[in-house]
Parts: sequence; structure tokens; C-alpha cells
Amino acid sequence: MRLRWPWVLLIAILPLFGWWTYGLFDLDEGFYAAVASEMNRRGEWITPYYNGKPWFEKPILLYWLAKPAIALFGEMVGPRLPSILATAGTILLIGFYLRKRHSVEAGNWAALVYGTGLLVVATGRMMLTDPLLVLCLTGAFLTFWESLVGDRRWRVASAGLLGLGVLAKGPVAGLLFVLVVGIAFWRQPELRWASRGGWLAGTAVFAIVVSSWYVPAYLANGQLFVQKFLIEQNLGRFTGGDQAHTLGPEGLLVYPAVLLVGMLPWSIRMLRRRTETPGGKAFEQYLWTWFLVVFGFFSISGAKLPHYILPAIPPLAMLIALRLPKREPGWGSLAWTLGIWAFAQFGFSLYYYGGFGLPGFHAEVHRLARYVRENAKPEDTVALYQLSRRDRALGTGKPKIQETSHPSLMLYLGRSTVDTDEMDRILEQPRPVWIITRWNRIEGMKRVETPFEQNLYALYRID
Repeated sequence: MRLRWPWVLLIAILPLFGWWTYGLFDLDEGFYAAVASEMNRRGEWITPYYNGKPWFEKPILLYWLAKPAIALFGEMVGPRLPSILATAGTILLIGFYLRKRHSVEAGNWAALVYGTGLLVVATGRMMLTDPLLVLCLTGAFLTFWESLVGDRRWRVASAGLLGLGVLAKGPVAGLLFVLVVGIAFWRQPELRWASRGGWLAGTAVFAIVVSSWYVPAYLANGQLFVQKFLIEQNLGRFTGGDQAHTLGPEGLLVYPAVLLVGMLPWSIRMLRRRTETPGGKAFEQYLWTWFLVVFGFFSISGAKLPHYILPAIPPLAMLIALRLPKREPGWGSLAWTLGIWAFAQFGFSLYYYGGFGLPGFHAEVHRLARYVRENAKPEDTVALYQLSRRDRALGTGKPKIQETSHPSLMLYLGRSTVDTDEMDRILEQPRPVWIITRWNRIEGMKRVETPFEQNLYALYRID
């Protein structure tokens, strides 16, 4: 039996469901959720804040979307909702576009290939900026192609989406677009004549969208915004300034392995002979340029994390779809998708709650935070004491789970804290002081009794 488009779409997004059954992971998710939560408490829309200070590690789009999501749907559903919707939007976009421009079968396969890739499922179920960047860039590249082969007014939509991409993850979105389009024009000279017109209006739209945050953020924070965001977080990361995620020459092998494993079993389909589709050769060349430029850009970049390569997956998924049999997916696709969902749901839940030898450290420390939130008065002081690991050696590439700080606690506590490694600073705070720390950091002090066990962490109170 063949599946109709609504069923294909539902099956493709099925692996995302269940994100609300476990809490946030640290570090990245914890930082983003803490920032959005604090911005809600402050009524702030321009300057991201973390624990009372401006925090410019990422631009504003994720926070603009997460703020109302957390306010409306709470701390379990809300933080990850922007990533879920962005991933579902990308699935819909590439599937619909191939159905329109090539064939129904190719569109259905594209949606399934992208939606059931392990890397896509993993990142789509987390509160990250990357799914938003991917949706914006995918929309920008596809509408730009549409402006070349159809109505050039789509170029204005490309500019708006590209501006949103800059708000999602910074100037890298604009740089990738310029590189892909420039190389596409060089490789496919026949596209140049169709590129005339629409650039002035597009540039204006792009500038307006980007300026909606960059200008007020600069006016509110001045040189701090330039140094922390533009220089350190954008230029610094690309050139290797992020030492925690920087690898040597062996880093060139990271993303081939990530794509091979993260897109299984679909990645092996790239070995198949290309299936001809009417008018599809030029578009496939464009997809190859899109994929290879993004892949090459992040391969030579200094900082590397698996999800950085995510913007290269939509064109790869479409290329794979064009190599799959010219028939619509059957119900066997549902069985495969259920397997991917079960794998993701079990893996994420196991990492959060623990079991099979894994410690449920996130679940335990979050229980402590909720207990403090329910029992501490607004005027009480809450301190986080020596949560970071004592061994400061960088942990990139090591299989051992490293001790980290827990920025996610700011979301579950619903307040800012005194985050310190010095007990003297805690003793200087107004009493009472609630202290969340690891089980072995304080000796000779009686723990606060809680209705659950304190194994990996401990809660103290100084009156």
C-alpha cells in the first residue's frame, strides 16, 4: 500500500515526538533555556541575559521563539518547541518542493530521508540554534533557485529568510549563501542571465531583518556586543578560538564520519547511479554545490561539533531522494521510523534518567532545583557551589562523561543564583542560603532532607 502525502509527513516527523518526557541537558540546552527564562523574568527582548549578566554567545531568534513557548507551555514542552517546529518545517519544505518541481515520489522520499536521519532526529529533539538556521538557509536556497527558474520575486523571500538565518546563528548564514550562490554561478554559467533583477529590494529586506536586532543590541550594549558576539563568538569560533571544540588535522575526518553514521541507512544510497528526472540535472548540480560548499566550510572551520554540519543535510537528503526508486514509500517506512523513534526516545531518556550503568545526574540535580523552587522564599539566596569538574583538562573527543556546570538549573529554579567555587563568597550572602553542590564537595555539614535520595548531588541550607 502506498502512503499519501499527509501520512508521509506524519511518519517523517514522528521521531521528534516525546521530547517533553525528559528535561534539558547541559551545557548548550541549559544555557539557551536559562537565557530565555531570565529574559522572560526581566521582560527583556533585546539583550540576552544569563545569571544577571549580558550573554552574547548566540543571536536572538531562538530566544524570541523560546520566550513565548516557555511562558505558554512550561519548562518541559516549551524550551525545545522551536527546534521541533523548525525541524518539522524543514521536512515539509524539502518534501513539498521536490513534489512540486520533480516528482511526488522524490518529494515523499526526501521528507522521509531527512526526518529519519539520526543526526536530524537528535538535534531536532534538543533546544539548539542549528535547526532554526537549517530551516532559514534551506528556505533561502530553495526560494533563490525558484527565483532563477520561475518568478524572480522569490528573491525577496530569499533575502528575508537569509536575514532570519543571520538572526538564528550569526553572519555565517550570509557567508554560506554568498559562497554557494557564487560557486553555483561559476559552475553553471547558464544561471547568470536569470539572476538579474531583484537584488536591490532583496538587499533592503535582508538589511531590515538583520537590523531588527543587531542595531538595538549594539545601541543597548555598545562595544560589549561587538567584542563578545561578532568577534569572539563568530570570527573566533571559525578560526579555532573555541579551544574546547577544536581539533587538529584529524578534524578533516570528523564530518565524513558524522554524515555516514548520522544519515544511515540513507547515506549508502549515494553510491547508486543517479536517476534522471525531467529538468532535474541543473537543480542537482545546484544541490551538489550547496552540499559541498557547506560541507567544506565546516570541515576547514576550527571549531567542530557534530551538529555544525546540519545545514549540509537538506541538499544531501534531496540528492539521496533522487536516487531512490521511482515509487512511493510504503508502510515499511513506518516500521523503520518507529525503530528510529524508539532508539532516540530510549537513548535520550536513558541519558537523562540513568540506568544500565549510566548515572541519572540531570534528573537528580533538576529534582533538587525544583525542590528549592518550591520551598525557598523569593528573598532567599540560592548558591551553586563547585558544580564544574575539578579536572580542567579539555574533554573533547573523550568517551568519559565529564562533570559540567548546570546552567539549566536557572530554568528550573526560576531565579538567578550565586555560582561560585569559593565558600567565602557564599558565606557573605544574605541568609538563609540554599546550596546545591556535588555529593563530595562539602564535608561536616548536614544535608537538607528531601523526599528523594541525594546520591550524586547534595542540598544544604545555611540559616
